[in-house]
Formats: sequence, C-alpha cells, structure tokens
Amino acid sequence: MSGISITPYFPFRRIKMVKQAVNDTATSALIDIVPDRRFKPICHLCGNGSTSVHSWTQREVRDLNLASTQVWLRCEYRKLLCAHCQRISIEDLELFHPYLRVTRRMAAAIHQLCKVMTVTDVARHFQLDWKTVKDIDKQYLEAHYGQPDLSKLRILAVDEISIRKGQSYLTVVLDYETGRVVYVGRHRRASTLKRFFNQLTNKQRKSIEAVVMDMWVPYINAVKKNSQRPTSSLTSFMWWPALAVSSTKFVSASTAKQPRPIKTFLKGPSTCC
Repeated sequence: MSGISITPYFPFRRIKMVKQAVNDTATSALIDIVPDRRFKPICHLCGNGSTSVHSWTQREVRDLNLASTQVWLRCEYRKLLCAHCQRISIEDLELFHPYLRVTRRMAAAIHQLCKVMTVTDVARHFQLDWKTVKDIDKQYLEAHYGQPDLSKLRILAVDEISIRKGQSYLTVVLDYETGRVVYVGRHRRASTLKRFFNQLTNKQRKSIEAVVMDMWVPYINAVKKNSQRPTSSLTSFMWWPALAVSSTKFVSASTAKQPRPIKTFLKGPSTCC
C-alpha cells in the first residue's frame, strides 16, 4: 500500500479531507473538506467556543496551486449561535476568511505579489478576477495601516497629490522624520486637515513643533486654528514658531527680485565686399 498522502500540504487542525477529484488534464483539483468533530466549533468573531449550531452550509474556496494544478476546496462548515457575540456567526476552521473566496495562505500570497506587481498582473497570474485581488489587497492594507500610530509626532509634512484629471486631490500627512504616512484625506481643504487634527489628543498636538508645507492658504489656516503652539508668522516652506521671524526675513530677502544687469556692447558698421 502506498504511503503517499497530500495531508502534509494542509496542516490545519480543524478540518478533515474526505474526497479528492482531479480533471483529465490535471489542471484543476477539487478536495472535499469537513470540520473535524474532535474540536469544539469556535466563533470567528470572538474566538469563543459554541455548542449551538444554527445550520450547515458549503463553500468553494481557491487554495494555492499544487505544481501547475489549481486547487479548489469544497468546505462544509457550521453557522453558530454565539452567546458572546449575540449573533449568528461562522465557525473558524483556521482555513479561510468568512468573507473571502480564497484560503488565508492564498490571500497572503496575493498581498505579497501586489507589493511588486499591479493588481491586473496578479489577477492574470492566479487566473482570478481583478476585483477579487483588489479586495484582498485592500483588506490587508486596512489591517496593517488602517490605524496609524499618532504618538511621538514632532514634525509633520503636509502636501497634496492629484489622483485623476479634473482637479481631484488627496491630502497626505507624513511624519517628517521617518517618512511614515499618518493620514490621507480627500480634497485639499482646511476641513480635510482639520479632520486629521481632530484625531490627535491635546498632548499630541502640543508635541508637534513644526509643519512642513507649501503656501496653500487652506492648509495655513487649518494649522493656525488647530495648533496648540503660539504662531507668529509663516515661512514659504515650514511653520516653526521658534524660527518663524528669522526664517521669514531670510525668505523675503532671498526671494526678492534682483535688478536686471545692464549689458554693454559695441556695434560696428556692416560692410559688404
């Protein structure tokens, strides 16, 4: 009897493989999976165990390729009446996200490729719809960067970027010292920058010593109204209370229009031979 098995390729504790089918050209494989009854079902939202089963359902999810063969998993799982969440939830099989049609390791591979390839190229590589790839990458980005760390901000950099034709802009706020993006807002208005300052506590506002930005009036007004430090004047590139007066004088002197030099030349008579 052969000891070859595909079980090591699916190191998930809460599932059991019960059936496998491969098409004639070996380009696609379908594996049937059921929950392992030895484990108590747990809620995917809170992680608590539940014995109240609402219903059974089924879903096909895409897994990583096995060599050149596409692998699809047909999973049976339970919907639970979670006493802790007070709602109907899906049991966590440690295999796939409840709202995605791919396994978690497939989603991780898609996100890694999206760092170096376009969404369209990744979708073509895995033969998936580009909207599916986009949604997966978006969920990973929200999980990692959705809640930026706003502590220890000392110097900010504020600028706008154009996202499409027709004067559509995004306001971007960065930590000037590290280059880390801490906020992105629609439009380039004073209210856009105000929404960023509203996320900061009074202590965090007081810790901001300077704001690097251009002379866009809405940004200037937003910084003046929402800063906890006294302001005296603005430079054309940086607002810094400690250097505001001297910097403004320097900028005014350096940007003053220089007199045009007078060119002297002698023009001789034109002669023809």
